[in-house]
Amino acid sequence: MKRLNYPATRTSNDSDDYHGTHVPDPYRWLETPAHTPEVSAWINAQNDLTFSYLNALPAKPRIKDRLTQLWNYPKQSAPFKKNQQYFQFRNSGLQNQSVLHHMTNVHDDGQVLLDPNTLSDKGTRALNQLSISPDGRYLAYAISDSGSDWQT
Repeated sequence: MKRLNYPATRTSNDSDDYHGTHVPDPYRWLETPAHTPEVSAWINAQNDLTFSYLNALPAKPRIKDRLTQLWNYPKQSAPFKKNQQYFQFRNSGLQNQSVLHHMTNVHDDGQVLLDPNTLSDKGTRALNQLSISPDGRYLAYAISDSGSDWQT
């Protein structure tokens, strides 16, 4: 097996004091947003190493095909009600993100209210939070990019 040379990363002297217990946090600098040059360079180096290994695996195409078969089925959440209106998340099978639908009753096919897949070319924006006004007329929502904890 090929030896992997992991990218070295710096450490810091950051730490926290939790009620008298000293807890070192040498990698805290990696918690800064990924678009900073240093964190971005570290992420790219990690990705280069990871994908050079994964892309060389002979079984990768078979595994990908099998997982695609297993994941390709329609999914839906339980409907939820707000002021005599119903809402539900649905995924046709291989969509990156589930789509929010609005229905007048639980048996109605309804209509698409918000499709996060249309918010980016790669479908990497996810609907993380949502709040529907008491009268059901307005929707407030938060989106995260590429699995980030940051929300807009």
